[in-house]
Amino acid sequence: MVEDPSVPPDTLSELLTLAARRAKDGQLATLAIAGCGGAVIFVLVLGRAGWLGAAAELAIGSFGVWGIADRELNLLYATPGSARGRVLRWRITKGVSAVTATLAAVTAFGAMFIPLFGRWKT
Repeated sequence: MVEDPSVPPDTLSELLTLAARRAKDGQLATLAIAGCGGAVIFVLVLGRAGWLGAAAELAIGSFGVWGIADRELNLLYATPGSARGRVLRWRITKGVSAVTATLAAVTAFGAMFIPLFGRWKT
């Protein structure tokens, strides 16, 4: 676990980063496994009807993967002479999981709020 900063988080990004860095390794692994596995189960059991639940689960799983990648990168950056290949793989994993989590969360929230606000008509 990484030490907590003295300044409270101001943005959602800072808040999520702080939550991931405060979490234990087992908690991040549980998020990753349960989230990604839950998304697969939603799709297999419910098919197209379960896409909203799958998107929410995928966002949770991607957050766990992002937290694990962030933690591994912090360890690699603290170790002098770390292999460039390992650093690159973890950076790609962190980036892909961040994009996946963002898109899945936007999809899930959008699906919930579009019926409330309606669609724009021009």
